[in-house]
Amino acid sequence: MSREEILRREGYGPTSPVVGERGAYTRRRITDESLRLFERHGFHGTSVESIAKAVGISRPALYQYFESKLQIFLELLDECGSALDRVVRRIGPLGPTRVGFDDLHWWLGEWAYIYDKYATVHVQWANIDTPENPLRPVVERFVHSFHERIADRLASSGLQGLDPLDAAIALTGTVHRYHYFLHMGFAPPLSRDDLLDGLAVCMQLMLFPETPADALAAIAPGGRPRPTDDTTFPMFRARELPAAEPGDGRQDREIGQRGRATRRRIVETGARLFTERGYHETSVDDLLAHLGLSRGAFYKYFPEKINLLLELADTCAAAVNPLTGRLALIEPGQEARPQLRDWLLDFLPVYESYLGVIRAWLQGAWREPRLTATAASISAGLLRGSTPVLQGVDRRYPLDTDIAAVVLGAMLARLPEVLRRPGPDDLDRRAELMAALIDRAMFSRGGQSAPG
Repeated sequence: MSREEILRREGYGPTSPVVGERGAYTRRRITDESLRLFERHGFHGTSVESIAKAVGISRPALYQYFESKLQIFLELLDECGSALDRVVRRIGPLGPTRVGFDDLHWWLGEWAYIYDKYATVHVQWANIDTPENPLRPVVERFVHSFHERIADRLASSGLQGLDPLDAAIALTGTVHRYHYFLHMGFAPPLSRDDLLDGLAVCMQLMLFPETPADALAAIAPGGRPRPTDDTTFPMFRARELPAAEPGDGRQDREIGQRGRATRRRIVETGARLFTERGYHETSVDDLLAHLGLSRGAFYKYFPEKINLLLELADTCAAAVNPLTGRLALIEPGQEARPQLRDWLLDFLPVYESYLGVIRAWLQGAWREPRLTATAASISAGLLRGSTPVLQGVDRRYPLDTDIAAVVLGAMLARLPEVLRRPGPDDLDRRAELMAALIDRAMFSRGGQSAPG
């Protein structure tokens, strides 16, 4: 084999002129098998070796097509992004009308189809979406372009009371996290059509709260307010925490004042690094380098990295649980927005402090039984807190309050991060903006019906 042939084989990308039919088939097999393995084992649990074995080729042969597992994933992301881009280019006029709502509902339906087709890609991106991921700049460039396209459409549709770019980011962030919740089973046992209709109603009102109620009712005839309890959402059912195992670093110790200070420093450093880098991307060596501790000193308090994450999850739950009780006290109506803003001013700092834990739940670490139980407890509390408020809205249109609770959960889980901007007043800005978005989406009565 000549040197020229070797160099040509390094170019087996999707547009390479030397791939040929057989090469294109192999490349497609690699992405298909990767998608299957990512779904079964997660991104972190899938190796290049396992992908090559599934395809029936050697590892060196796979590297002729993709230089890394991340590059395979990037191609899958590109496929999904191209599909989303095609749909947004075909969307009809939006606005506070029956036609505008029909167009939004159609768009969300196409979006749901694409999400279902590429659900594993979305889920695994949530699993590896950390600040230091090398794919993040590539994804962010696409997302920024996608947001600008939607913002232009919203600006031309008569959007009022929101910056079009903020509205576009809120729309995409909420919809993606909502579909993620559905995919993971975090949803009431309703049909996919009902779940889509409820999302469409909330998003239409978030964008155009003046939409006439009869336009909303026309495509959501199955909506029906009903109470939400833990049994409605099996994944959020409150669970008894498994007993701590001896020596796992979580039981009370007589470690003295100096030991307690060291333990607290480990916890604070873990929270920061898990947020900055991600749980999977942060090693014990990384923690030791920032702490200036030996392995023996670290393992005295936390035998494994997962024990540190469990400690942080418990601390997160202790911080969030009081807030869920306060959420239930918000009164729908004119005072809802300032009450939401005040609640968010307390919620957002907790979210920021434990963002690494929240991401770890999404990254699949939630499969650890005790972490799952803690996540379920927090989620059940948020559902219990939001349900009385959502049921108390005097709506002129049908909306299932279970669906509204999932939409609200998606907003609280995603918007604090995607709406973040540099600046000293960002916390106040985000609290005000999120209060407006939630108020419009959840607490709007719906506009008066058009005269007959």
